[in-house]
Amino acid sequence: MSNQTVQCPFCFTQSPHGVRICKGCHAKVAYGESPLSVAFLFQFVALALAWLVFSLTGSTPTSVITFFASVIILLCIIKKKYADRVVFIR
Repeated sequence: MSNQTVQCPFCFTQSPHGVRICKGCHAKVAYGESPLSVAFLFQFVALALAWLVFSLTGSTPTSVITFFASVIILLCIIKKKYADRVVFIR
């Protein structure tokens, strides 16, 4: 069992890792959330890849498959990269 703690940036209260609400100021604690800008960027990359495949092959089903495959792969990358991120929300 680990003794990791997280510190609230609003009230500076130390809480054990895994809590859902700060014990000091009652801010919501979220784990593993990625920034919204990263999500939009990865969505744009998936759409660009699908457009590129469509322009090269002219096949709509191939571009749709490429889009969904790239979305799944990029989601896995995002989840792995931001798994240790802790966000406090008021």
